[in-house]
Amino acid sequence: MGGNAKLKGKFWKRLGKPVLALALALCVAQGTGGSAIAATLTELQQEQARLEQEKKENDAKLAELKADQSKQQEYKDALDAQMQNLQSQIDGLNTQINDLDASISEKNAAIAEKQENIDRDVETLKDRLCAIYMMGDASTLEIILQSESVIDMAQKVELLNMITEHDTKMIQQLSADMEAIADEKAEIESQKEEVAAARTELETKGSELASVQAEAERVLEELNQSVESVQAESDRIAQEKAQASAEIDQWWKDYYAQQAAQNNNSSGGSSGSSGSGGYVSTGNFTWPVPGFTNISCGYSSGHRAIDISGGGRTIYGTPIVAADSGKVVTATYHYSYGNYVMIDHGGGYSTLYAHASSLAVSAGQTVTKGQTIAYVGSTGNSTGPHLHFEVRVNGNRQNPFNWFS
Repeated sequence: MGGNAKLKGKFWKRLGKPVLALALALCVAQGTGGSAIAATLTELQQEQARLEQEKKENDAKLAELKADQSKQQEYKDALDAQMQNLQSQIDGLNTQINDLDASISEKNAAIAEKQENIDRDVETLKDRLCAIYMMGDASTLEIILQSESVIDMAQKVELLNMITEHDTKMIQQLSADMEAIADEKAEIESQKEEVAAARTELETKGSELASVQAEAERVLEELNQSVESVQAESDRIAQEKAQASAEIDQWWKDYYAQQAAQNNNSSGGSSGSSGSGGYVSTGNFTWPVPGFTNISCGYSSGHRAIDISGGGRTIYGTPIVAADSGKVVTATYHYSYGNYVMIDHGGGYSTLYAHASSLAVSAGQTVTKGQTIAYVGSTGNSTGPHLHFEVRVNGNRQNPFNWFS
């Protein structure tokens, strides 16, 4: 709780109702205490108004922080989505690289198999050529001698040449196949390099994005802490405001209790000591805004007052008059009532006039029935120029129309 509020709260609790009642009784009995009592109430109301203003400022700050918090959360969510998409792309490239690695392994196996076939066929050809070489002319002569005819001999020589040529072509084909596989492998490896380069680029972007993410997270955390701090401050102000309202309510309860006790003691004999300045109301009130009778909001359980408005005519600035003679208990600004006046008429009667554009009386002042006390306005919690008028009997709000014919 703030310094002033704490002191006031502790002050009232320390004095207690008996001392407060005595102070009120002395003030009333001396006949000069009205101003002192009103001053005390004004201080409480000023503290309440200060807290209300502080609450408005704090709520505005809280709303702004929450808006920033929401935007920052959206920004971070967008970054998270980008990172998720980026990681998905990287995973896709990793899958491609794995597939290419598998293809390269297959090509290596195929190349190895071709190489084995070539090596085997080359060895077979070598053995055959070596055998032919070792046999030399004898082999050729033998083929000639064993031939049944010239044609048979030619065919056998041609067959021998064909075998050698076939072996050579087969080896050449195997070599060509192996070169083709090697070319395919080189192409796959080139693709792998391109994919790996793309992955590296994405990983670099990922690192940069991660840095931005971390900063966004830091800012969001700061905003979260600020919102939490300001929210705690708002709760504190609300608690102090509730305490101030409770103290004001207690002030009125004690005030009305003293007024009732004083009225009972006077029994109509010494009414001059009344807090209303010697006047005891009979409950015969005059209309508070002469010439304007339009009721924009009547009395109900949710609105224990009547609102008098222009009804299509200009009412702003119209004089507000005292419904009866009495003493001004308070004339100040309230966050909800705006500029307002409350008059004690004696006999347990009091009236309240709210949302005035300006006030014409001050706390402790004695006024007469029909005297101008303020001017119609739209201050405080108001949507347009009107007079919010209340009648209270022993502190309890009553339907004002009970006092008007």
